[in-house]
Amino acid sequence: MDLMEAAQRALSLDEPWKIEGATFTDDESAVEIEVSYSASRGPCPECSASSKKHDSVTRRWRHLDMWDYQTWVVCRVPRVKCEEHGVRRIEVPWADGWARFTSRFECTVIDWLKEASMLAVAKQMGLSWDEVAGIQERAVKRGLARRKEAHVSRIGVDETSFQKRHEYVTIVTDLDESRVLYVADGRGKASLNGFFEELGAERTSSIDVIAMDMHGPFIYSAADYVSDVTDKICFDRFHVAEMLGRVVDQVRRAESKRLVAEGDNSLKGTRFLWLKTAKDLPRKLRRELMSLVASATKVADVWAIKEAASKLWHYKSRAWAQKAWIQLCKMAFQLRIPALDRAFDTILNHLYGILNAITLSTSNAASESVNSRVQALKKRANGYCNRARFRDAIYFHFGGLDLYPTRAFHSNS
Repeated sequence: MDLMEAAQRALSLDEPWKIEGATFTDDESAVEIEVSYSASRGPCPECSASSKKHDSVTRRWRHLDMWDYQTWVVCRVPRVKCEEHGVRRIEVPWADGWARFTSRFECTVIDWLKEASMLAVAKQMGLSWDEVAGIQERAVKRGLARRKEAHVSRIGVDETSFQKRHEYVTIVTDLDESRVLYVADGRGKASLNGFFEELGAERTSSIDVIAMDMHGPFIYSAADYVSDVTDKICFDRFHVAEMLGRVVDQVRRAESKRLVAEGDNSLKGTRFLWLKTAKDLPRKLRRELMSLVASATKVADVWAIKEAASKLWHYKSRAWAQKAWIQLCKMAFQLRIPALDRAFDTILNHLYGILNAITLSTSNAASESVNSRVQALKKRANGYCNRARFRDAIYFHFGGLDLYPTRAFHSNS
């Protein structure tokens, strides 16, 4: 196959576009495919009206390499004078808009980005970091613009860390399809307000379930936009378990410190045992835990409350679930342990959302899954110093978007 034949196969152009030649550059480091436009008129990119050719401008696009040579498409692109829109540059069939890369090249970069880090893709494709980020940004913009305004009924809200020093982004997930619907900086009320404002009143009215943790700003935001919100907010069982786990560990550390002062080291190094559910432990560790439960005092009592709480998520009747949780709250308050009192004050104040989660059989597992995958993505990229690129990466990988260029054409692509 000669160079001209390869160029013809690479672009497969139709009249009035025509490949005039394909040559190596003077230093033989790249191939240039020269394309011309033979017609005297062309379609206006705004309204498609046939318009007279006005002038032309020379542009270059990076294409997929041929025989390990960088390949460029070079064309004097006509500008037409439309009666309605004035002078406009016509669209070329091998690239979208003002992109500096052909559609086939961008498709390949997008495919690589799905599998590897931005730095790895940049090295693989001979691009700069900014060029790869630009392709990802354009892909996300296309995907968001194409996304249908579907009426989602079950959403999850969670925050994930962007960098250290308590910097976060808020992520809204479609619980039914496990796709990211919205990403915003911070984790305040305004962060979630933006989602509801973008969704609009009509689509917001179709929301039946909002799964979240007990983060106040998220609750206040939902209350401002969603009717009957106390019947729809579901507080995730794993966040309740995490809160009670922190209390167990806090009490264990305080009790261990007291026992060590008395010469008893039995609670040292047992953090893992107390935070696990007994049934999830191997038999040997379970026996060790039961021995500690029999000998310890406060930490064993708090652990027993935590274990009891983990068994209260199976009810079908809201009334029976409410009765069980209130009974557990009474038992917890009888222990008179300040940290446990604070935790169960929180549970009582948010009991409506716990009961909703039980009776609606809802958890925020989909959001938690996205959160863990976002952290894995961040680790693979060695972190992000740019918030916009972090948001783009989340949408790119987890938004379920149609990312490819409009002109991702040809059977040989």
